[in-house]
Amino acid sequence: MKALKATIIAIVFFGTLLTSADLSASVNIGTTDSTVVKQSTDEAKLFDRFEKALIYGLSSDVIGVVESSLFNSVNFKIAHPNFSSEKVAEKLGRIVLEGDNHSLRYRAYLALSYYKHPGQFDSPEVLLSIIDTRYQDGIFFYLQDKVQNDQFTSNQ
Repeated sequence: MKALKATIIAIVFFGTLLTSADLSASVNIGTTDSTVVKQSTDEAKLFDRFEKALIYGLSSDVIGVVESSLFNSVNFKIAHPNFSSEKVAEKLGRIVLEGDNHSLRYRAYLALSYYKHPGQFDSPEVLLSIIDTRYQDGIFFYLQDKVQNDQFTSNQ
């Protein structure tokens, strides 16, 4: 029952976070200095929220919450390529090494690969077309395919 409550709380938390991300992404960027300053402070606040939410989710004892957080970490990085967090990268690295099961460790590895080397993958516009919140495995299959193809071509 505790796990169910924790999962529901995490889902509501991430839903709220994604809604605020959508709202901030739709802000009209103007050309005046005050608008640029406001947009950069809004972006800093948004990135701070991303970081806190991801760290919270990746630290959960509930595997489903961690899996959703892995998807969200990739989703945030694709939607906001300027987002970078050493804390999130460290947490992903820790899951790669100490995750509860192989699937979790491999997904964390794929997410970390994208975080560290986004230039080795398609453009964010292409990746956004792959992202589907109802079928979260799709982006991980794409990342897996790219990582394996890069390893194959570098070995030849």
